[in-house]
Amino acid sequence: MASTKADNNRVAWTYVTDRAVSYRVSAKAVYVLDGTDGAKYGGTAAASTVPKLPKGFRMRAIACTSSGKPDKYIQCYTSAATLYATPGTSVTRDVNGVDAAYVSADRARAEKEPRDTTRQAA
Repeated sequence: MASTKADNNRVAWTYVTDRAVSYRVSAKAVYVLDGTDGAKYGGTAAASTVPKLPKGFRMRAIACTSSGKPDKYIQCYTSAATLYATPGTSVTRDVNGVDAAYVSADRARAEKEPRDTTRQAA
């Protein structure tokens, strides 16, 4: 488990939608590349040829709780991600510069695609 304090390095990561379409997103490297918790988020490193996530698209997330800390919705890059698919999965997250243990709950926030603004008038 890596310390999450003061690390804002980002990596290009692949987000796979519920319709099995891959998009490139920016993910915090300290979380997704971590040897202990990284695989729990799902996804893989993204090539520059993977298209960017469309503007207005909301990624899926899972609610996570920690004793005495505010709940967090944590993004999961695939629907098969352990954190998303298995309630009770633990991860370490940063809360105001301090590492805190979080556990996934059974409350998911579904992805939401943006409205199609390219429809043509009939």
